[in-house]
Amino acid sequence: MSSANGVEASRADLIVRGLAYLAQGFSIFDRELRLVAWNRQFLELLGFPDDLGTIGRPLADFFRFNAERGDYGAGDIEDLVKERITLASKAEPHCFERMRPNGMVLEVRGTPLPGGGFVTTYSDVTERKTWEESLQAAKQKAEEANQAKSAFLNMVTHDLRTPLTSIRSFAEILGDNPEIGAEQRQEFLGIINGECLRLVRMINDLLDFAKIEAGRMDWCIADLDAADLVKSAVTSITPMFAEKRVALELVLPTHAARIVGDHDRLTQVLINLLSNALKFAPESSGRVLVSLDYGPTETRVSVADNGPGIPPEKHDEVFEEFRQVLGASGARPAGTGLGLAICRRIVDHLGGRIWVESVPPDGATFSFTVPSSS
Repeated sequence: MSSANGVEASRADLIVRGLAYLAQGFSIFDRELRLVAWNRQFLELLGFPDDLGTIGRPLADFFRFNAERGDYGAGDIEDLVKERITLASKAEPHCFERMRPNGMVLEVRGTPLPGGGFVTTYSDVTERKTWEESLQAAKQKAEEANQAKSAFLNMVTHDLRTPLTSIRSFAEILGDNPEIGAEQRQEFLGIINGECLRLVRMINDLLDFAKIEAGRMDWCIADLDAADLVKSAVTSITPMFAEKRVALELVLPTHAARIVGDHDRLTQVLINLLSNALKFAPESSGRVLVSLDYGPTETRVSVADNGPGIPPEKHDEVFEEFRQVLGASGARPAGTGLGLAICRRIVDHLGGRIWVESVPPDGATFSFTVPSSS
């Protein structure tokens, strides 16, 4: 053997061994659609047994193996094989992605050879597809959040304008008509005061959420008496329940227990949950139950109402910012829709959990936990 022939043989051997170590699988079928070259990745990526990897093996055998194990779905095995042989006989360039039964996604690229036949490469793109799908999901979520935020800003603008318009209108009536009777004057002043309180609540929600988002919320963590905190919150809101004639009941354990948390922020959470319960409880026949349960590591506070309830698919959504779940009538509830989002942020910061349990039309129970004092 000449030196040139030796170099050429060595080069050919190096190429063959190099192909065997490719991360991609590859196969070469001649013009009669018989296997003439391949590497181990071709068999492994497509899940073929080693005995299929023999020189001269017809392409139809590989299609038949796939069809028999169900890769091509239902249908007559030979019809499925014939359909694919017909396509392969055209020897046209092709590129497609195929998901194997084990979840692996393969990118298949076929290129015709000048003398007939074709070479095909097989690349595992599962990780890339998973990343692309995650990126697409994140993009969609961001777009939805942006749309929700825009809708929220429009809603807040409207809701801020409404009480301001009402305040201005009644103030002008009082100013232009000094002869208005004392009873009607008192009624108008009551409306103005109520609308002012409504504005304050909305603005406080916006400011609190902005502080939490920016990490500027002030926290005062202390050892607290859980029963005293709950009783104080319930007492402060009792007049609102009496005005709407909604029954408010508080059930406390016989023994005392202490928790770790921020008194003002936990009161804010409780008042928000109670206000929501009052909002959805039917007037005159509404019932709201507040309960406290002590555990070895955490204490649970629950607020249950007999309102219309919340569909299960909306249980997570009610705690999202810039979203409001429509009531049973399809009307949007009053308020900014930030209350429960703020509650979730507060409870999360304090190391607790918050959730809702509800099966319409049997009311809803909102519960949250805070760490028990050791």
